[in-house]
Amino acid sequence: MRKSDKKLDNQIRIALTALCEETLKNLAGFCWVTHTVNFQKFPQSLQITCVFEDTNALSNFTNSEHLHSVRSQIEQTLKQLNINTAAIKECVTFVTKQDAP
Repeated sequence: MRKSDKKLDNQIRIALTALCEETLKNLAGFCWVTHTVNFQKFPQSLQITCVFEDTNALSNFTNSEHLHSVRSQIEQTLKQLNINTAAIKECVTFVTKQDAP
């Protein structure tokens, strides 16, 4: 990993951590957010995973107005880092702790 890749990865981590802390306050059953990326195929390879406590919490979330809000917040966070993703729906997934990476 190049030095510039490490720097960007750290910026992504910091931004997502701040988003995670805010989401924890406002969304029942939400646990954490993580990301993976292959910088040789960046930004297409960026994958953000939001993890929920269990299937009930995940189901409640996906059937609520919060789904669009969280995706939008993630998209805005990435834009602040000058990261443009073609389709936010493809780079953000929602899973339970059991299925978390």
